[in-house]
Amino acid sequence: FTENIGDEGEFGTCQLFPVSGITGDGLDDLIEGLALQSEMMDLRADDDAKGEGIVIDARMEKGLGVVADCVIRWGKVERGDFVVSGTTGGRVKFLNDVANSPLKKGRPSQPVRIVGFKSLPKAGDPIVCASSEDEAKEIIRLRESELNNEERADFENDVELQVTGTAAKQGLMLQRAQEKYGFDGEDDEDAGTIRIPVVIKADSHGALEAVRDALVSIGTDSKLDIIIDPVEMSTGVVTTSDVRMARESDAAIFCFGKVGIADRETKNLAETEEVSIRNHLIIYRLLEDAKDVFAGHLPVEYTTRVHGKANVQAVFEVTDKNKASVSVAGLRVTNGNLFKAKSIGDKPLSCFYRVLRNGDVVEGSEKLKSSSLRRVKEDVDSVKRGEECGLQLDGFNELEEGDVIECY
Repeated sequence: FTENIGDEGEFGTCQLFPVSGITGDGLDDLIEGLALQSEMMDLRADDDAKGEGIVIDARMEKGLGVVADCVIRWGKVERGDFVVSGTTGGRVKFLNDVANSPLKKGRPSQPVRIVGFKSLPKAGDPIVCASSEDEAKEIIRLRESELNNEERADFENDVELQVTGTAAKQGLMLQRAQEKYGFDGEDDEDAGTIRIPVVIKADSHGALEAVRDALVSIGTDSKLDIIIDPVEMSTGVVTTSDVRMARESDAAIFCFGKVGIADRETKNLAETEEVSIRNHLIIYRLLEDAKDVFAGHLPVEYTTRVHGKANVQAVFEVTDKNKASVSVAGLRVTNGNLFKAKSIGDKPLSCFYRVLRNGDVVEGSEKLKSSSLRRVKEDVDSVKRGEECGLQLDGFNELEEGDVIECY
């Protein structure tokens, strides 16, 4: 009402159609209204002019090469036409509709599938037809020249990035993260922010953006202060430059879709530099794998777990191999298990003892090791609940009857 827009049934000229994306109610009325309005406004497109359109998505398909899904907005596109999008172009080899049925001509507002681009165009870029191959090449040359001039101007303005090697890349990655997520490196480091770099590869630009958003959301949805920073994003196969970027930034390479490794040299370089390349065809499996990889970047948090408790029933003074007097506790295990050493598979775990007296830890009895654990005069690795044993603690001889010993 502020802009004087009202329903044509009241006092305005604008048609209003209530619709529901859930039930689909009102969509037929909307389509009918659009058709009627276009007739009244006499909206027409010249379907004999050179074709113009927009790229919806692009991907690599085996046996076909680059396949671009486009919508024609003006003019016509025919098989054999020279097309340009961004800084890539080619000749239309195949022109199909969305059902992959061949078309003779693509008309305005029609979605088409074009095969013939030499490299992947970007989703959202406009597409135009050229009258000849020379004209297409000239358009690409002019666009590349403009792009190089812009990059050169940006580089000259960013004097602080004019360094070489790892320092430049790390500085660039930090700047990207600051620009994208609005954090200050020093403050966030003090606050415990964890930045996890990733390299993303996909077989289409649409998939590339979707994977990036999904990976970044892992950090934003986490309770921890995590930033997922895509330091490199591109379509196509994994190349040596991708591996080098991953190595310099300590990142894993996540590949989605039909993305392979360029050649044996790239594969050997990834193995030599210990760069992880993770390939997935299903997005939720990629995200599950990513969470496991990201967990390796998180700081280690040590927790204390009590394996078992035992009551000291008696204390015996004995002489060790060096003829020194040591204390051996006669115990009954009341809870859990006591271990001389503990491991999970082939991985050893820390196993300590402490002495509690009247509910408090006795001073100097933290993180004690077991120098001897015996049951009926035999050395054992563990003692279960309800069993009795003899325990000698390394470097601690101030045991008293009634103490409680915890194995943790």
